[in-house]
Amino acid sequence: MTTIPDTSARGLMVRNVLCVAGYLLLLLSAYFIAKNLSAKLMIAGLVTIAVSDPTLLRERLPRLLEWGLAALAGFAAWTVLGLLVNGIPLGPASDAVANFALLAVALLAGRRLLACCGLRFILGALFAVASLSALLTLVLHFGAGLSLADRLVPLGRPSNSIPGAGGLCIALIGIVALLGDRSRPAAPATIALVALAALPIVVAVAMTQSRGPILATVVALAATRLPWRPGGWRLTGWRLFAVVLLAWSLTTALIVIEPWLRAMLCVDQSNFCRPSSRQQIWTWVFEHISQRPLLGFTPVFRFADSLFNHAHNGLFGTAMYFGVPALVAALAMTFVYCRHLATVDGGLSTFCAAALIFSFGYMGSDLPNPFSFVNMHFFFLWLPIAFTLAGRSEEAATGSD
Repeated sequence: MTTIPDTSARGLMVRNVLCVAGYLLLLLSAYFIAKNLSAKLMIAGLVTIAVSDPTLLRERLPRLLEWGLAALAGFAAWTVLGLLVNGIPLGPASDAVANFALLAVALLAGRRLLACCGLRFILGALFAVASLSALLTLVLHFGAGLSLADRLVPLGRPSNSIPGAGGLCIALIGIVALLGDRSRPAAPATIALVALAALPIVVAVAMTQSRGPILATVVALAATRLPWRPGGWRLTGWRLFAVVLLAWSLTTALIVIEPWLRAMLCVDQSNFCRPSSRQQIWTWVFEHISQRPLLGFTPVFRFADSLFNHAHNGLFGTAMYFGVPALVAALAMTFVYCRHLATVDGGLSTFCAAALIFSFGYMGSDLPNPFSFVNMHFFFLWLPIAFTLAGRSEEAATGSD
């Protein structure tokens, strides 16, 4: 008795519907639903996207994606060693290791999503949902009697101004990358419509008063105008890696000189002039790194301070949680990733490079653990990585013969 292959036209249509539904669930839960319920629905969306792949567990993954998964497995093994050495209880230790499995699902989901929907749909839907979320956030903010000067907290998974701003910023970066695609120039009416839809995002991000994400967005958008200019500055792995580190360095440096900037520019400590307290936190971070430089304190560690309980810097946090060798390995893999990204053509390279630049700029003031539980960094860090590692997208769309 013969069976109908999974790659039949009807089967593929059902799988594509599941993929799109999973992506919409991921977006809506991330940008409109708060905290734990949002996280559960986001995971459900990622799993739905991943299992809709007709090649999953049937064919070999692209080699680059295999390497990406192997790198995650290596970090997971290193984390397990740190958890054992530090004597972390089984419950928190299991949660820390499970995050790596979730990141593996995100990489598989990103490959399938790119194959099923294409980058234009992915970024267009992201922008539309983010715009609606920002608009509703503004309505609720002013409806509650708050003013322009009151710090805004965007709707969605983070329930926090900084990661909420990060989620809105990557939507803005994505639509700019699409509009900059010279192979498909946008009509003036489309540009006007996008500008109108971008307005609530820009206003909401400004009202979050999140200086790190704002600076990271400016650097990322400015950088995307350099490598892809015809006949101009050519993107290479070294140049992209340098810009990525520059984005992180700028955010970090501005925090270091923050007291002098506030003394020159501010008359009080409100709004954008509020103290970030990052310098005090980083003093604690460096003290802890010096105590356990090899394996770190593991990602379950938190400072006793109720307001500032983590490292508030991606590179410093990686060294503190996973050890200095893990930070060196992460930077080495970032360089290898940059070299590969420089070989990718078209709008995909523009967006993914901008997302990486933004991510490192963002990590200059937040995201102490890039391998942490599902949140908005999945949109600006891990899904773009998955898109870059995806290989030939048609394999995950139809299966290969």
